[in-house]
Amino acid sequence: MIIVLLLIGVSAPLLWLGFDRARQAALAAIDEQMASLSERIVDHYRVLFSDKLAFVGLVGVLDSFRAPPPDQLAEKIEFLAEAALLAPDLDSLQVGYPDGSFIRAFNFHKDEQSRANLKPPENATIAIQIIAPGNGGHPMSTWRFLDEKRHVLEIRDPVSADYDPRQRPWYKAAIAADGNVVSPIYAMPLTGNQVKTFAVSHASDPSVVVAANIRLGSIADFLADERISPRSTAYVFDTDGKLIVHSDTRIMNSLLASAEGGAVPDVSALATLDPLLPTLMQTIGSGKRKGATTFSAGNETYVMLFVPVDFTSVLKGSTIVVAAPQSDFTTETNVLLRRGLLTALAVLAIGLAMAILVSRMISASLTKLTGQALRLKDLDFAPVKPIRSRISEIGSLASALASARAAIATFGLYVPKELVRRVVESDLLGDRSATRQVVTVLFTDIRDFTTLSESNEPEMVVALLSDYFDLISRGVRENHGTIIQFLGDSVYAMWNAPVADEDHAANACRCALRLKADLDVFNSRQREAGSPEFVTRFGIHTGAAVVGNVGAEDRLQYTGMGDTVNVASRLEGLNKEFGTLILVSSHTVEACADRFVFRSLGARAVKGRKGALDVFELVGLRTQDRPEGLEQAAETRSAPK
Repeated sequence: MIIVLLLIGVSAPLLWLGFDRARQAALAAIDEQMASLSERIVDHYRVLFSDKLAFVGLVGVLDSFRAPPPDQLAEKIEFLAEAALLAPDLDSLQVGYPDGSFIRAFNFHKDEQSRANLKPPENATIAIQIIAPGNGGHPMSTWRFLDEKRHVLEIRDPVSADYDPRQRPWYKAAIAADGNVVSPIYAMPLTGNQVKTFAVSHASDPSVVVAANIRLGSIADFLADERISPRSTAYVFDTDGKLIVHSDTRIMNSLLASAEGGAVPDVSALATLDPLLPTLMQTIGSGKRKGATTFSAGNETYVMLFVPVDFTSVLKGSTIVVAAPQSDFTTETNVLLRRGLLTALAVLAIGLAMAILVSRMISASLTKLTGQALRLKDLDFAPVKPIRSRISEIGSLASALASARAAIATFGLYVPKELVRRVVESDLLGDRSATRQVVTVLFTDIRDFTTLSESNEPEMVVALLSDYFDLISRGVRENHGTIIQFLGDSVYAMWNAPVADEDHAANACRCALRLKADLDVFNSRQREAGSPEFVTRFGIHTGAAVVGNVGAEDRLQYTGMGDTVNVASRLEGLNKEFGTLILVSSHTVEACADRFVFRSLGARAVKGRKGALDVFELVGLRTQDRPEGLEQAAETRSAPK
């Protein structure tokens, strides 16, 4: 509402001034319109050259264009066709290769000559030419024609090609240059268009050259359409002061014909069509390339605006000139012009200042809300400072976000945040499906936890378990694992899902050793405090499991199922039989035997599984001198069952 009032307060006086002083505004418009035209021309040049030439730069870094066709041909065709559709001002976009291979795309937009030469299907919009060595090594040319949706309409049989991109000036210049190059104006044989070619070497292979052919005719079309008055004229001069583009179609055709024949345009002949040319050529020749000036020709006084082209390498150094007779505009007094202009500028400045002030207030609040939303996305539920705003919509949004944060924070107490974060990162959120993949599973269990629970107050046991689970969770997370579930006093963790981990077996073993060391410190503090110790057993197994989101439509759980999970749980239980703390399967040992020390305990039958399982004790890390943890292994093996 405030913005609406501001706009009304600014626009109403300006509209009244425009209605009341239309004639003096027309006088001010002569410079304003010419400046606006120059900006539009500059913007068009940017679109025509800078933006479109971004396709050249993009092709120059894409890996799909590093190798010649037919390598990754579908990707090449898809990109070039899309570029040709988005850049109809380009005659063509092409890539030349050191073996003579070549690929280019044409857009038939405003190009009847190429359509007549190629005779494509009726609905064809894009033509793709591919030149590649044939069976005998001779280059063969193939044409493909696509519609505007990039559907292939026709693929013609290969024919012998006499075109070699390596012999073209643009290819040679790009190979020799350190950076991009621009060719002189020349005519394209197939389309007949007068073009300038912008070329650059591929970033990964300097012998691969990407080039775009820019139609000069498109500039002339634009200049002819963008007139500030019925008799205004626009020109483009190159760095040598040569006229290369004219808004008059007749003169432009003469310029194109001269360029095709390699001749210099006859200014005296063109002056019969444009009497401003001799004076303008003289002004350009004197070095005038920027700013505005006036001059007389015949009985008319003309205003002329010079705009240097310094934003694109294709026509860098060229000059855009716009000329219009003053008689096409009103001639009110300079006093009224200044008063009207100053008044409008003052009102506009006040309105802008107010709009900027309000927009900053709004943007500041929105920026804070965005930051809070991003923290919520990262499952960061730390308290935040409430956002207060006089704008009701922002206040409502802040209140809604705070409610959402509270709800999600409550939900996060019941679901491991790390699991949610990893599921989101792996794009599995909301997908009720499971896949089969190799994972490493770890189960933990506290020795004699039932007895411990009976002999201690429940409140104390819960408090100790919270500290214990914090320790377990930190160790799993820092070793790239994910806690899938807390099962009473046990923990079920998994590696290589939901986030891929090529070293999952080693990370699980490293995690178990880390947790054992951390628990030694934890239990030492417990002994000193006279509190019960949590002696923890671990079981680790590597194998295939079915992992993913399972459950009902309104409640999902990410988990892993199958023999691998069961075996890991059984291995944890076998610690009681061997008097050990960390047992792993042979599958896990095979994956990381070179980095850890394992002690074979022989084959044991595992409940629920046919056949015996080779069981190993994880002793410690393998170091150059001796394995870490070897001394502790003896103590572990002698520990009571």
